[in-house]
Amino acid sequence: MTKAILASTILAAATALSSNMPAFAQDEGGWEFDGVPSWSNPETGDSFTFRGRVFLDYGDVEFETAGTTTSWSDSEIRTARLGVTGSLNGVRYVAEFDLINEAIAANDVYLTFEGAGFELKLGHMKTPNSIDEQTSSRYITFMERGLGTDLFGLDRRVGALVVHEGEGYTISGGVFGGRPGDLSETLELDDSSAIAARITRSIANDNTRLHLGASVRHMNYGDAGTRVRVRPQTHITDRAITADFRPGKPLGEADTSLFWGLEAAVVHGAFHAEAEWMDMTVDGPAGDPQLHARYIQAGWFLTGETRSYSTGSGRFGRTRPATPLSEGGLGAWEVAIRYDRADLDAVNEGVLTNWTLGVNWYLEDHVRVMANLVDGSVDRIGAAGTDVSGAQLRLQWDF
Repeated sequence: MTKAILASTILAAATALSSNMPAFAQDEGGWEFDGVPSWSNPETGDSFTFRGRVFLDYGDVEFETAGTTTSWSDSEIRTARLGVTGSLNGVRYVAEFDLINEAIAANDVYLTFEGAGFELKLGHMKTPNSIDEQTSSRYITFMERGLGTDLFGLDRRVGALVVHEGEGYTISGGVFGGRPGDLSETLELDDSSAIAARITRSIANDNTRLHLGASVRHMNYGDAGTRVRVRPQTHITDRAITADFRPGKPLGEADTSLFWGLEAAVVHGAFHAEAEWMDMTVDGPAGDPQLHARYIQAGWFLTGETRSYSTGSGRFGRTRPATPLSEGGLGAWEVAIRYDRADLDAVNEGVLTNWTLGVNWYLEDHVRVMANLVDGSVDRIGAAGTDVSGAQLRLQWDF
């Protein structure tokens, strides 16, 4: 409760600042304030800007299995991040950390070096997979990403990534080592590793953006194996389906896996849609099981805005309300629906099917309220099914 009150206070204060505080800037560089403190030197190109986000969530969700109901009703600070971004001597940098659960977790912490037609990123970053995963959580349509991004562990790792952005296309690929744990305790990485790549193609005219993409990742789990598991679009609940491929478990130990995914999206005026198919083959357990996930979603801005999409980076960005509250408007209103499916039938761990209905209210450029209704089911061969239903709410502020 204390954390929830603290997050609410921060959110309210930040909203007031971002909505009402005038921008103070120096044309010649130096320190300025435009919603957040920043510093720049026009002569050298060096710069420094604070960045961060706070997501405060509330959920009320039920699992019903064979007449037995398990309920969750709770609030949480889902995300509380603080960091900096900028440029020094021609090298761009980002350093952002999560400060919740009495731990310090690294998020984007990397350097970007400009080359001849490409960028080299070194540090802790996401592997190049999935448009849903590449799109910042500040800009996704629903409170949770598609089931496959969590199910297959699309995440951040320490490594090196090369990115080439052309006219309407991107090519990226990299090698990655393990992941750090709580940075307040150790800087040691786990012994997993990965190789990953992604390619996208974008076609645009005056009112339409079409996105196509594909990505692949080969993972080596080291000596720890892995668990493939996911919640039903509800972070406060238990996982709905799990396949345990760790050492000594009945399914057998995972040595490596091969993930591949296809992605497509379209933005046409106030309408937008997005879909992905994901597949992962696990090497080590008997039969090398093949696991699947897919989703399709669509949304509509009732107030006429267009969802922001970058043809250069192949991902979605910030959508700004045409008439924010601070200018006497209603903000931007968006409705959306998604169908989501995760299939672990290859190891008899069930199929999770989810429907999510979302309503988003963009009060200001950096302030959003999200509401999600979730309805789903888990079906297992030879076992009782589980029905999932619930509602969730998020207050979001970022800078």
